[in-house]
Amino acid sequence: MQVAIIELDNNNLLLASNKMARELFSPSLLTLNQPFDYHQVFNLEKTFNFDKQDETIIILKSQCFLLQKVTDQNKNTFILQPIEYLKKRLSKINVVASQAFDIFATKSNAMQKLIAKAKAFSMQREPLLISGETGTGKDLLANACHQYSSRGDQIFLGLNCAAMPDEVVESELYGHAAGAYPGVIDGKKGFFEQANGGSVLLDGIDEMSFQMQTKLLRFINDGYFRRVGDDNEVYVDVRIICATKVDLAVLVEQGKFRKDLYYRLNVLSLNLPPLKERKDDIAQLTKIFVNEFADKQGENPPTVNDDVIDYLSSYSWPGNVRQLKNILYSALAQLTSTLLTIKDIVLPMPTPSQLSWVDNIENKTLDEMTKQFEKEILLRLYDKYPSSRKLAKRLGVSHTAIANKLRDYGIGR
Repeated sequence: MQVAIIELDNNNLLLASNKMARELFSPSLLTLNQPFDYHQVFNLEKTFNFDKQDETIIILKSQCFLLQKVTDQNKNTFILQPIEYLKKRLSKINVVASQAFDIFATKSNAMQKLIAKAKAFSMQREPLLISGETGTGKDLLANACHQYSSRGDQIFLGLNCAAMPDEVVESELYGHAAGAYPGVIDGKKGFFEQANGGSVLLDGIDEMSFQMQTKLLRFINDGYFRRVGDDNEVYVDVRIICATKVDLAVLVEQGKFRKDLYYRLNVLSLNLPPLKERKDDIAQLTKIFVNEFADKQGENPPTVNDDVIDYLSSYSWPGNVRQLKNILYSALAQLTSTLLTIKDIVLPMPTPSQLSWVDNIENKTLDEMTKQFEKEILLRLYDKYPSSRKLAKRLGVSHTAIANKLRDYGIGR
């Protein structure tokens, strides 16, 4: 790294320096446990007060540096970064940030509004709450929000809180001191310390116990925590992102989630719509997953037949985007031609509550609803009985009747 780092104790005695610092300053200035007059070394005015201003621009060896001071209990850390180096890093960060949300299909209005909202919320410091059904991509949205933020070049860590014992969650998040547990000799930094300056995703926050919720609330409020088995407090600067597949407001009403933590988290909230509410995105998602699979196999992607998108759009997708990806991957893994058709795709038969026509009957007549249901059943069965004669036999009606319905609904070749 083109960054010089110098650590001093509270008496301005040198504790440590990195290789870049030793290249920038003469060895006589960087003697361990010796005084380090940073005002003189950094060419600062004697009146400059780091307590009021924790960073400034300085010139060393005809080069501009950003000088920052970080105070942490018993030591002060000085960080010097060349301005040109910062410019290069910033340009790379801007490229990553601009592409952070490109992984999402945004043909539908619902996703366009969500991504616009996510970009605005990404730039804030407050906790971010992401909700959505299983398989909608909450972890991907959390990562994109991190990359798009000013913390995008820092660490992003995620922990699944669901069904984890309190002691495991506490140790993973806050770390533990040496000897905190029987047989554990060394201490360990938790996720919050490891991701200092970055972001931490707490997935399944609805599964977190009341005791852990209390500790989390305190950390969110002031940024301080204690490692397990340690009396010293640690301060870190971390953006908290929480994800849940259930409505936390309902859990609050049921007494299963702390009300004060809910209101602390529910400042900036994003809700990922289920796939059945964003079917305009299915075509784009299909293209993404087909190309992704082909890239992994080192092959050219197959052509997707025109009726595949209609076929996929007619399904209710209880498993959301993840289910769509898995079904396409399964079909592509068994594909023996360069054309993907509905015959290659196996959709699970839905339960009555999963049929998409049930969710789309508002303002429709009985005849319209009946036709909608009929079309969906024919679409489901056509891949298994891919001819009008076989399908007619399966349904117990005449071949002519089925042939006419397949033509009317645009099913088949």
